[in-house]
Amino acid sequence: MPVKCLTNVVYGESGRDWRLEKTFNPGWDHIVAAIDRLDKFHYPWVWLFIGDETEDATVECLTIMGGDGVYWLGLSAGKYDQLRLCSPNKGTHEVKVWTSDQGFADEERYVTYDRDLVLRVARYFAETGEPLPDALWEPV
Repeated sequence: MPVKCLTNVVYGESGRDWRLEKTFNPGWDHIVAAIDRLDKFHYPWVWLFIGDETEDATVECLTIMGGDGVYWLGLSAGKYDQLRLCSPNKGTHEVKVWTSDQGFADEERYVTYDRDLVLRVARYFAETGEPLPDALWEPV
């Protein structure tokens, strides 16, 4: 598995103070547990790094943000620069995917409610370092 580091961002009760939790060379069970722990507030996102991960860099990684059945996925790795998962048949109203600190929302067409799709994307990326080919991706 090419994922070198799984990084969770963890917020405290205030929603302002945060820390990073890192798991090096995570197994598939670690990745699934991190995705399932997402809750938009305390655990708003996880990064799967395939390159050399640093605290300030979000390259060579898959970002999965959200939780509670709502997910936003972005990918910057290899020849792919700033892609996000897209469902063009969905609406353009904003959906909140991160509710602590500064938060984040995007149009519904860039959000998925399909946990199985999120896991398929994560597994394919973890195994290949590539975006899932049967999912639709759009540049940010």
